[in-house]
Amino acid sequence: MRAFGTVGLAAISGVILWQLFTTILLPLLGVVLGLLATAAKFALIAAVGFFVYSLIKKRREEAQA
Repeated sequence: MRAFGTVGLAAISGVILWQLFTTILLPLLGVVLGLLATAAKFALIAAVGFFVYSLIKKRREEAQA
């Protein structure tokens, strides 16, 4: 009977630790993924801006030549 108490205590503590884990880590994971998505958006905007700038710069050089 004592073994069942030990196993029960381990199960209850495991459930409590799992709840704390999901309560703390899942929102942090969401924040990290949101920051990565924002960085990717800014990188995409910068790449498009650089592409447009390079097209304009080539046309100016051709017009001056």
